[in-house]
This record gives sequence, structure tokens and C-alpha cells, in this order.
Amino acid sequence: MDRLVHPDLKDVSLAAALHALADPVRLDIVAKLVECPCLNSTASCPTTGIPKSTLSNHFNVLRAAGLIETSAEGRERINRLRRADFDARFPGLLDSILANKR
Repeated sequence: MDRLVHPDLKDVSLAAALHALADPVRLDIVAKLVECPCLNSTASCPTTGIPKSTLSNHFNVLRAAGLIETSAEGRERINRLRRADFDARFPGLLDSILANKR
């Protein structure tokens, strides 16, 4: 299994964070992880029918923006929201975006 890269949040730009949260699918993934902070990739997915390659890309963008941390547990990948770290870097951003989610 490939090694997953989790950036230090001090290296994540506001533009990268906003880009990650701008996509409706990624925003739905984050919203699910707010409700249940530890989910496998399938349970994190907001809808069915998304190709695995597309879903993988969404998780890569969320990881690169410092929003999630992914670990391998057996054959599954478990995603955890880096809420405290993200809120420390961008105070109030995630709450504001989630509050205005349509």
C-alpha cells in the first residue's frame, strides 16, 4: 500500500483549504466526518455511484488541505477529521462553511 502524505497545517494555504471545501462531494464527506469523526472510505462517501478513482481523488484533496488524516487498518482506509488542528490554523472557517452548506 502506498504511503499517505499528511501535511503540516502550517504549510497549508487558505486557498487550498477553500478549494477542498468548495466541492459538494468533499464538503459532504467533511460533514459526515464532523458527525462521526472516524469512518472508513465507503462510509465517508456521501452517495453511491461515485467511481473509486474519483473518490480517491477527493480524499487526496482533503488530505492535502489538512482536513483529514487517513490510516490503513487491514484492507480498509480509515479517515479521521483533523478538526482541532484545522480549527487552530483557520479559526471558524469550517464552522462557517458547514453552517452555510446547502
